[in-house]
Amino acid sequence: MKKNPYGIADYKRIIEEDYYFVDKTYYIPKLEEVGSYLMFLRPRRFGKSLLISYLAYYYDIYYKDYGLYKDTFIGKNPTKEAHSYCVLRFNFSSVSIEDIEYSFNHEIELNVNSFIRKYKLNIAIDKNPKETLKNIFNYFSENKNLKLYILIDEYDHFANRLLINNESDYKSIIKDKTAFFKEFFTILKSATDSENSPLKRLFITGVTPMTMFDVTSGFNIGQNISLREEFNGLVGFNEEELKKLLEYYKVDVDIEILKEWYNNYQFNKYSQEKIFNSDAIFYFLNNYKNRLPDEMIDINLRSDYKKLRYLIYTNKKLNGNFETLQKLVSSQEISITNIIQDFSALRLSEENNFKSLLFYLGLVTIENSFLKLNLKIPNETIKRIDAEYIAISLKYEDILSINISRLEDYFADFALNGDIQVFEFLAKEIEKNTSIRDYIKNELVIKSFYITYFSLVPYYITKTELELNKGFTDLFIKPFYEQVKYFALAELKYIPRTEKLSKEKIKKLKQEAITQLKKYENDELVKKYEKQNKILKKIVLVFYGWELVVCEEIE
Repeated sequence: MKKNPYGIADYKRIIEEDYYFVDKTYYIPKLEEVGSYLMFLRPRRFGKSLLISYLAYYYDIYYKDYGLYKDTFIGKNPTKEAHSYCVLRFNFSSVSIEDIEYSFNHEIELNVNSFIRKYKLNIAIDKNPKETLKNIFNYFSENKNLKLYILIDEYDHFANRLLINNESDYKSIIKDKTAFFKEFFTILKSATDSENSPLKRLFITGVTPMTMFDVTSGFNIGQNISLREEFNGLVGFNEEELKKLLEYYKVDVDIEILKEWYNNYQFNKYSQEKIFNSDAIFYFLNNYKNRLPDEMIDINLRSDYKKLRYLIYTNKKLNGNFETLQKLVSSQEISITNIIQDFSALRLSEENNFKSLLFYLGLVTIENSFLKLNLKIPNETIKRIDAEYIAISLKYEDILSINISRLEDYFADFALNGDIQVFEFLAKEIEKNTSIRDYIKNELVIKSFYITYFSLVPYYITKTELELNKGFTDLFIKPFYEQVKYFALAELKYIPRTEKLSKEKIKKLKQEAITQLKKYENDELVKKYEKQNKILKKIVLVFYGWELVVCEEIE
């Protein structure tokens, strides 16, 4: 049986060491047709490095006789350009931000020098690696029988890290005309400018267009194909590819679970194809032992989103971007006319830039498109990552600090014994943290706190605005682990502090909640869990501003 390629992005190694390969080489002719100089953006850990790798081996004259593609689509249907280039590769994920200029130049030096030795080219190696790169371009201009293809992986990786750590250092690599990073792209562009340009093909991957905009005022070298319909599934897996993978490894798991945790990415508003995160799928398979993994989220994926904290602060205070995240966690959609393809990293305070950035990071995806694009969190993995950073941000700012260990204890008591104190515990924590009161403006905010903190507990998946029996429930707390005995429907009602509190008002809202709960409990999804011998708890919550005035279980 072929090995699981989790964490491996070298195509040659995958083939030679018999790892499983999801064949996407049928995209190669499409890439050739669309243009010569391309940029392709996707969230991290989606398979971009493997894409770069199989493009490199396919076009490289050096690997013509290796037979690496004999069992693939492109091996059986090769294009005229197969194995006809000298291929120069860069991977900027290895650039350190500690001594950034030295590290960047060292990366260039290693690769250009290795390139010259590999093809035994009569090219002078300069002390300045960018001069060596220019020498390469001059050599290919003079030798018309040779063709050059440059592949750059994770072009913006170190720049994004630099932006998070020190904005002034980021400005230093993009602003000055002599800035080393800017100079590199100026040299690249000069090699594509004329009809007889030495650089015949260029393919760049990254996560966002921000850095490219900041160093070149947009990808003016060629085309950004990231949002084109025909490349929606260039990386990641579609459902058919996933089913073949599960069948091959004989994994008997409900595919709806994998959809809920890892699916629903859509990168073009017209596409009907939903994409699974490929790294997350291989992580799952690596940890599946005839039962679901204890931890459904790859810790490496979590670490990729630490940049969130940078995005939600302005002048050391939570900004409007934080409120957008709260809204998203509460299953509310955000709208934008179109995803912005060119914007500066220095203008993220602008609402549409921030929303577009969330899309490029994979924190939101296209839900539907009418006059505007509606964006929402794609899956449970991203919802939990967002929830973690909301909780961390609230704690960091001394706004709301919850004892997660105690919350887990209360949840365990609910899971095994049906004790609903967990709902009161969170409400009391909100009430006693007086700094939070400035943020509590409506029911949505209260609900977002429940979703945020309940999403930090592994025993359940907490849904909001889920359609049940032609209505939309506030909280549906459904069991995730088999050992869980109880699950819950909760309706939350809110009375602003500007209104006078009365028994009549409370009674009216309570009755509304009861009516809704009785309607929702007859939905097929609820009945499904009851057939599994799970016991439903129906709970009414009424808040007066930040104060919980009703927490009752109904029959």
